This record gives sequence, C-alpha cells and structure tokens, in this order.
Amino acid sequence: MLEIVELLNPLYLLGLKERSFTQDFVLVIYFILSLIVIYKSFVFLLDRLIPPADASAQYNRRRLTRISFVLVGVISLLPVVFSGLSYLPTVMGLAGAGIVISLKDVTLNYVGWFLIHGSNGFEVGDRIEIEGVKGDVVNIGINRFTLMEVSVDPKSEQSTNRLIHLPNHSVILNKVYVIKEKMGFVWDEFKVKIPHSADWKKAEEILNSIIKNESVIDRPQIDYTARELSKNYLVRLGITTPIVYILTEEGGVLFSLRYLTHIKEKRNQRANISKVILREFEEARIPLL
Repeated sequence: MLEIVELLNPLYLLGLKERSFTQDFVLVIYFILSLIVIYKSFVFLLDRLIPPADASAQYNRRRLTRISFVLVGVISLLPVVFSGLSYLPTVMGLAGAGIVISLKDVTLNYVGWFLIHGSNGFEVGDRIEIEGVKGDVVNIGINRFTLMEVSVDPKSEQSTNRLIHLPNHSVILNKVYVIKEKMGFVWDEFKVKIPHSADWKKAEEILNSIIKNESVIDRPQIDYTARELSKNYLVRLGITTPIVYILTEEGGVLFSLRYLTHIKEKRNQRANISKVILREFEEARIPLL
C-alpha cells in the first residue's frame, strides 16, 4: 500500500535520484496533465483579460499558444525521459520501429506543412479544391488541414456545414486549386437563351445594362489585391468590366453574361441578376427558352 502511495506522489518521485521505468511513466503522466490544466487556465484568463478582436484573431492566438505549450512540454520532458539511461536502448528500439512503420506518411505530412506555408501555398480563409473536395480552410496543423466544405456545384457553392480533414501530404500528391482570400473575387458566367424571332438587340441592351448595374465591384480593392498577389504570382487581371457575349445556335440566340463577383456572394449575385432579367424581359416582351 505504501509503495502505491509513493508511486502516486509526484513530489516523492521528483525527489528520487534514480527512478524505475514505471516511476518515470507516472511522472510523465502527471506532467502532461499539469500542462493541460495550465494551458486551459492560461487561455481562459487570456481571453478574459485581453479579448480577441475577432474569431480569426482568437484562433491564431490559441494556435500559437498551443504550439508554444507543446514545445515547452517536450523540452521539459527530455530530462525525465532520458534520466534512466538503462532504458534508452529499449525506448530507441521501440521508437525506431514506429518511425519505420509510419515514416512515409509522417515525413510527407511535414513536407506538405512547409509547402502549405510557403509562398505558393494557402492559409486560413482561402478557398481550395483538392481531391474533388472544395471548401474554406479553417485550420492548418502539422499533420493535417481542415476544410469547411462547400458544394462543388458551380451554380451554388454553398456551405454544407461539414468539416473535412485532409493529410498535409495531399498537397504533394494532388492538384490544388486555390482562391486566395486576399483576392476574394472570381469570374462568374451564366447563360440566357431567347428565340431567333425575339428582339436580340433589345435583349443585349437590357443584359448589358443589368450586369453593369448589378455586378458593382470595388475596383481599387481589386487593383490592390492584384498587386499583393503579384509579389508571389504572375497575375494579370486584364479587363475587369462585365461583358455579354452573343452566339447564334440551333433553336435560338445564346447570351453569356460574364462578370466579377465575390466568391462568397456568387449565388446571391446570380439570384439578384436573374430576378432583374426576368422582370426586364417580361416588360420588354422578350421570351426566354
């Protein structure tokens, strides 16, 4: 009974000059639990004393704090783990076996982490598409990153409210399509078709007027973000004004409306433009196909 009490007493274990493997293991458990309690208390007090400006600032601060505590914990545990040198060969043997088994994925995940944080990677808030999955990046860890999934249907791109976790090595083995949050704008295009017998000139005039009035963008902001992106990418936006293309085909005249829209307002923008088109065409007596 006394041995059990001594084994569960962290102060007694710390006072020993030589400890068994079991005593070292118990001491490590105590240390990890203490570190978790200190971390939780520190984060709680930090949020109360210095409230974060927004959710993004809170996420970044907590992530930095968590990484700092993990590093401090690992460094502090080294003397405890290696104090019993007689167990070192066993520990190294077990560690080596584990490394051999998981070396490929772990190494690739670390390499992927560096690629993600490189100049050609992505960051929290960017929208990416990889392995047939599209979503907004909400977390980037050492081994994996997390997406808030959005629908792959280009007509909607609405959030599905599902979190998807992907290993970092996915960025090495797959193509990654990135829409930088700094840019925020994408080209959208949808089509309107009318019969050959309808007044196509009037329809073109109406459509040009609609997209110029409805697809209003902040040109100075786009110019600024383009300059920022050009530091790492060869970005040439060219003409950013909306345009209507006309194509004659069997059965009617096809109009393609092309304009810049904010990535997260794409569906709402389409809906607003569609409502105006229906109203204007109805007043002009132009039928749709």
